[in-house]
Amino acid sequence: MAIIYEIQPNIFAKYVPKLVTVLPDGTRFSRGTPIMVQLPAPIEYLTGHSANEPPLGLHNPIVPLMSDELIDALRDAGVDNLQCFPANVKSRVDGTVWKNYQSVNIIGLVACADQKASSSTKIIDRPGAPDMPLQAFEDLRVDPSRTKDLLIFRLAESPTVVLVAQSVVEQLRKLKSDEEWGITLDARS
Repeated sequence: MAIIYEIQPNIFAKYVPKLVTVLPDGTRFSRGTPIMVQLPAPIEYLTGHSANEPPLGLHNPIVPLMSDELIDALRDAGVDNLQCFPANVKSRVDGTVWKNYQSVNIIGLVACADQKASSSTKIIDRPGAPDMPLQAFEDLRVDPSRTKDLLIFRLAESPTVVLVAQSVVEQLRKLKSDEEWGITLDARS
């Protein structure tokens, strides 16, 4: 059975780029659906990184900020459900601007939490979907048979959680270590 991993920015990262661009009302990167409105270009972020300590591959799970290199690696691994928007990351320390980043909308919202094997706290019932409340997971386990063969997607029960297939993780690790990508990976199945 294939393993599904949660991918998130390095949980020990020293700096987290902050989104400074005001996005149009109703714009949500966590819905798992295409964004159909025109977004400002480029989307701007501010960071404590400097020219001597540049940002790595992944930041901010709500509005994912990914390096072009990470996006290319994901695509080389077969990922085809990313909607990308040009982004600039500016250092508040020395003014360096990195233009090799994109804000990434991950298309795909999948209800695949194994409720019996996971432990979670219900946050709120959702209108129209009382059988799938929004949840905070203390220990998440997923059922890979329900992932619809997507290689990367958001968890419907907790949309800020991004999950990736084992084949993608293997491809990323062939290129760089988790630390070099600036990611944390946790097996969830």
